[in-house]
Amino acid sequence: MDDIESSFKALLGRQPSDKEVERLYRVKNALNIRDNDAMWMILMALESYDTLYSKYPALIAGQVDVVIEKQRELIAEIVDAESKKALSTLSSAVAQTSQLVAMKVADTARWQAWGWVCVGLIAFGALCLTAGFILGSGNMPFWASTHQSSNPLEIVISILMKAPVGWLVPLISSAVVIVTLASNRQVRINKPIIISLIMMVVLSIFCIHTII
Repeated sequence: MDDIESSFKALLGRQPSDKEVERLYRVKNALNIRDNDAMWMILMALESYDTLYSKYPALIAGQVDVVIEKQRELIAEIVDAESKKALSTLSSAVAQTSQLVAMKVADTARWQAWGWVCVGLIAFGALCLTAGFILGSGNMPFWASTHQSSNPLEIVISILMKAPVGWLVPLISSAVVIVTLASNRQVRINKPIIISLIMMVVLSIFCIHTII
């Protein structure tokens, strides 16, 4: 190894590659530089800088790839977290809606049950009141004397509905129908409840007709 290569090695801090030495001598021969020319110091310095800076693009590209990969992973984590959050929120909303619908259905069924129980109790009370009046006085009650009909069932219903408590049947039936429809404006009413509502409406109309 000559003095030029030794100086170049000392400048680089490592053994120069064959390509670097070849490029250095190619410049020397092209410019016809002597071995003791001071231009060598400048050429070796420039060559060392070229060798050093030629590595930067690859290093920068590598770091860019690392940063991009980290950003991709971070974005993926954020998207995954937001997706899970959205799914959790959606599941919670669906659960709350389902619970609300279930509560409305249960309340509707409860109102229907209470309505029919009240109607049954009122009819039973009217029957007991009518029977008690007949047994006590030996005569038909005064509220049954004005009805004109040949249908026995209609006569019995008319007597019960015209009893002092009978007017509560259409009142309670109408109230149950109104409350049920009002509380289920945004919920689809199932078929059994619809049938029950229709029966209550028909019962209310029939009771009002018999009372009048």
